[in-house]
Amino acid sequence: MSLFAELNNLMAKYRFRPKKRFSQHFVINESALQRIVDAADLGKRDRVLEIGAGTGFLTRELCKYSRVFAVEIDKALCGLLKDELKSRNLKMHCGDFLKMELPEFNKVVSVPPYNISRKIMLKLLRKGFERAVLVFQDEFANKLIAEPGFPHYSAISVLCQYKTTPEIVGTIAPSCFFPKPKARSVIVRLTPTEKSCALDEALFFRFVIELFRHRKKNVENAILDCKKFMKEGFGISSAKAVGALREFDLKEKVDVVEVKTFTDMFNVIYSASGIAE
Repeated sequence: MSLFAELNNLMAKYRFRPKKRFSQHFVINESALQRIVDAADLGKRDRVLEIGAGTGFLTRELCKYSRVFAVEIDKALCGLLKDELKSRNLKMHCGDFLKMELPEFNKVVSVPPYNISRKIMLKLLRKGFERAVLVFQDEFANKLIAEPGFPHYSAISVLCQYKTTPEIVGTIAPSCFFPKPKARSVIVRLTPTEKSCALDEALFFRFVIELFRHRKKNVENAILDCKKFMKEGFGISSAKAVGALREFDLKEKVDVVEVKTFTDMFNVIYSASGIAE
């Protein structure tokens, strides 16, 4: 039976239709599912987090290789998953991924809801993992790999590349989903890398996000415009922060600053603030 036929049977049996508010697009192509699984290089010792299990087609494949913790917000689909998937490798959580405390896991394999892609990425990057394979819409995936000075370069670009090496390893046509999304989807693999570290990672995330609120201003003016954040985050004035960065080119626009430079600037300001003392 094809996955599309199976999906139709499940929709009839459990009386549901894809919900726009949850950005539900179910993968109905077996080859696409296999490419997602293969990119994760799964083994028996892996603990896989899946965000937005949906009808369980990907979940079922993941359970063949590893233990899986699947999250689904739609109560109707939670009931379906509990009835249809009986693997000993599976644990289910019915709830909002963005609000839940995350379990122990080392890999992420998922086709998450596209409408909360950025929020999902920020939560995963703060948690950390050994490898993540996620399907995103093409436009968002391009933000993850964008280089300084390019239109898609943004705070999520910096934070993703600070923590990982992102790569696009495949594409999935709209025809592989039901309902069809408007844009092409891509498979993104994220592999953590050893890079220069921020002295306070949580504060560094906020620092990058705040500066990108002024992406078209130069660094000096962006920091001067972040008075409230500088005071609350570092306990210093924006003017003192600018003064500490005299060795940097502060006339560069925020959206052309490289990832390592963001890290170096943050560490200088952090040290100048005296927080670590």
